Amino acid sequence: MLEAFRAPGQWLKGNLHTHTTNSDGRVTPEERVAGYAQRGYDFIAFTDHNLVTRCSSDDLAIITGAEYVVPLDRRNYHLVALNLPIGFRLFEGLAIQESIDEVLSVGGVPFLAHPYWCGLSLADLRNVRGPIGIEVFNTGCHVEMNKGISSVHWEDLLAAGWRGFGFAVDDCHFLSDAYQGWIMAKAAGRDAGSILDAIKAGRFYASTGPEIKSVELAGSRLIVRCSDAAAITFFCRAHSGQCLSAPPGEVLNGAEFTVAKEQGYVRIEVTDKQGHAAWTNPLYLA
Repeated sequence: MLEAFRAPGQWLKGNLHTHTTNSDGRVTPEERVAGYAQRGYDFIAFTDHNLVTRCSSDDLAIITGAEYVVPLDRRNYHLVALNLPIGFRLFEGLAIQESIDEVLSVGGVPFLAHPYWCGLSLADLRNVRGPIGIEVFNTGCHVEMNKGISSVHWEDLLAAGWRGFGFAVDDCHFLSDAYQGWIMAKAAGRDAGSILDAIKAGRFYASTGPEIKSVELAGSRLIVRCSDAAAITFFCRAHSGQCLSAPPGEVLNGAEFTVAKEQGYVRIEVTDKQGHAAWTNPLYLA
């Protein structure tokens, strides 16, 4: 968490889960680039199903990737993998751990997509090794059936000792499911390699609207500053933590929380009056 706000570099906005006409999307790669560039994004990852889409742009940094569906009983894992080489193919019939290991073997960066929408439980997730995080928000799942927020899954994993990041993404297939979930990455440069380095190191926060301006630790005091918020919540293990709400007619632009090792970890969630949220990655306390 803290490194994202301490490290030198620039904040860059991007979407890491994007579909095009190369799989089941309704928009071409070139149209996707134009749409995100027009809305102030700095990078995009193409994650068509079972295919690494090739696309270039002078306006956005392009991260290669793909999404894979891995069967689990009568459900599926959905695995997003970034930084895949063009032409990479994942063998059919692999289990989730085998799939992740194969992605890692070629330098890929995997994370688990929309666990709430997939119907995955803590038991399904906690022993999966290798993903750097999960989607805490997915626009497509939110628009489709209001199952876009997987913060409880993230919280259960963290409480069980799993260490992973939280991503907000679009998972766009159409136009109605785009431009609503993103990450802000603190990168040393605007190229795909620098952005991937920031992502792998957790130097980013996820958002559907609010801006997290700073987070610092002064002794045992964790201090956050943000855009206008209706509530700021410090999530820790089990019943630890605190939620601070703005008085009626007012907003919060910051909050403080006293941390202790027994809390295990702390992550911050900022919510505005429209119900949009932003999420820091966890700070581990023990």
